[in-house]
Amino acid sequence: DAVKVGVGPGAMCTTRMMTGVGRPQFSAVLDCAEAARRLGKSVCADGGVRHPRDVALALAAGAGTVMIGSWFAGTYESAADMRLDATGKELFEEGNRTSRIYLDPARPGVEDLIYHIVAGVKSACTYAGAATLEELHANALVGVQGAAGFDEGKPVRQSW
Repeated sequence: DAVKVGVGPGAMCTTRMMTGVGRPQFSAVLDCAEAARRLGKSVCADGGVRHPRDVALALAAGAGTVMIGSWFAGTYESAADMRLDATGKELFEEGNRTSRIYLDPARPGVEDLIYHIVAGVKSACTYAGAATLEELHANALVGVQGAAGFDEGKPVRQSW
């Protein structure tokens, strides 16, 4: 009933770097969601989700769900096993194969991260004039942005 779309570039995923396989997440979700909707199916966006905007973009592209992945890793609520490093000083969550994500006491918990994600998606819906996720997808305007436009949209380090 659903297909997972996306190959990296998540924090732990090196598939695109090592193999060159895959394509930008947004366009992959956009194309697959269009085909899935025609068949009455759904798309789960996976890969490259690091900010609330990435969740909003995947939903706007037509995804029904979005995998968060390593965003929640390193929190105390993580399902991975808690271990100490070789020096016995640092706690880390061991999950994705042999990777180690150290617990940061200053890092927000899962509840705070979810609140942050939901706030970003709600804001995106407001900008798109959408009251539902279906309306977000229907109202989404897809365009091409060049490097100059991307740079212009970045926050500046200092004010005027």
